[in-house]
Amino acid sequence: MLLSILPSASWGEAIVITGNMVRSFIGKPVDRLRIVNHNGVAIPFQIDEVTTDDDYVCPGGSEPNAGNGILDTSDEIVFLWEDADTVEINSADPGMNDAACNKIPGVCITVEHGSQRRYIDLVDNPEIQPSPVSYVKYDEKNETVATPHYYAVFSHDRFSFIKAGVRDFSGKSYIDLTNELRISIYFRALWGLLPISYSEENMICLVKRYKAGPIRLIRRGDFHLNLGLWINSSHAAVNQLCYPDMVRVPVYVHLPVRFRSLFGQAYIEMTPVIKKDVKNFSFRVPKYDILFPLDRDKAIDSLVCVNPNHGFMAVDNGATGYGWLLDANMQEAYLDGSGYVFHKPSSRSGLCDCGFRLAVRDLPKGNYLISNWVLFSGNGAASVALETSGNSIRNRAEIKIRNSGEVLYNQLTKNRKFKKN
Repeated sequence: MLLSILPSASWGEAIVITGNMVRSFIGKPVDRLRIVNHNGVAIPFQIDEVTTDDDYVCPGGSEPNAGNGILDTSDEIVFLWEDADTVEINSADPGMNDAACNKIPGVCITVEHGSQRRYIDLVDNPEIQPSPVSYVKYDEKNETVATPHYYAVFSHDRFSFIKAGVRDFSGKSYIDLTNELRISIYFRALWGLLPISYSEENMICLVKRYKAGPIRLIRRGDFHLNLGLWINSSHAAVNQLCYPDMVRVPVYVHLPVRFRSLFGQAYIEMTPVIKKDVKNFSFRVPKYDILFPLDRDKAIDSLVCVNPNHGFMAVDNGATGYGWLLDANMQEAYLDGSGYVFHKPSSRSGLCDCGFRLAVRDLPKGNYLISNWVLFSGNGAASVALETSGNSIRNRAEIKIRNSGEVLYNQLTKNRKFKKN
């Protein structure tokens, strides 16, 4: 059963490198390549091919696409920080001249966070058996993903989930934490005279193809923001990426004219609906000392007016939970009226709704990408684990390829193009 618990794992940062970063492997068949530790044993990894149109190659689904089977400059190689080796650095040459790098015929790659360093080798050797470990399980029929940290059931015609849970590290199960993702979109049109409201039902996303690998699941959706009123993102390609302990959810909007030409005000609220029987969890925003215990008796309807963009919030019980990072390419000057939202009782059938409001005023015309990173804690203190994973997105790991002399960076946050079909 897909939702049976997977092997336990501590939090592990996903490391993404591109073919262009390991140029000596360009043109090699991807099915020959392996990532190994200093003993030559394969660790879990995957190679995701990228087409010349900047699309991921996804062989599953009703409209699969195909790659050329060889490593190209844009192709992505993905593994986990926690699976890489920790070895003692040679003090005479702390950059790359480590004994571990000399044992395996291939390219030694160092990944660094401050004083912490980890090593892997990329090799061309099909005789090495791939690692049997897979951190991500996907059931296409039921549109369900499960990892050692969370599970989520996706809506058939939306990019968001309809049910999700987090790992209960005290046992061998998940805690059913949320119902659907509540999305509320509000406009005041005709120079502020006409109020208009929408919900997640207007955000249509049909997944036409996917790729399920051991490190991440890629769901490629045909996205349509069905709002009318000249707000158009019809048939944009959206890639939803599900890692063992994080999910990236993008929202793309095209504004053909300056915002004040059409609207006086607008906002979008994204608030997961917490299930009624949840106990001992809290909604918190550490930067602003915001704390709302979820199961208190008191009814609250609150908007804390601080800018949530590039901010971190969490729902946890101290031991497990999830965090959220909002990353919108909008200047703070245009986001007046934004904030963190807490509604209790829930406007749906849950205990409460908690998340953020992104308000916009006088936004210039252009293309806007809103990336939502949902983070899940590892086995330990949720507050530490969630904020550690959030910092890995803000502060990308350094990557050094042996003998290249270059300092590169984790490509985890790389954006693929949003194309209209």
